[in-house]
Amino acid sequence: MKTKLLFNSRDELVAIDFDHVAVVQADGNYSRVVFINKHEVHLTIGINRLSEMLRQAKFDAAYFVKIGRSLLINQAFLERIDLQKQQITLTDKGASIIRISVTKNVLRAYKTFVAENYRI
Repeated sequence: MKTKLLFNSRDELVAIDFDHVAVVQADGNYSRVVFINKHEVHLTIGINRLSEMLRQAKFDAAYFVKIGRSLLINQAFLERIDLQKQQITLTDKGASIIRISVTKNVLRAYKTFVAENYRI
């Protein structure tokens, strides 16, 4: 993919390489971007607007999927959806593992979506 998006605020300009973003979490009117190496960046943009920017930037739809109202998941890092533990596990197959707690209803819908759209 190799595409960066630039985010300009009053105080700074941030370039984010979305190849390395594991998850984006809504934080009110802001977004918390978590890279697979667990580095975090906070953006002064809401998750809905960020999701729209990713679509407009022609990112592959298979990569980023909105889960519920507050999460964008990079499916390139998806390893496990665990309904019992109510967790999504993301990993780069190396040392970095990120576990995200998600409500059971949202998780069940995401599991169904993945199973129907990405059969092997």
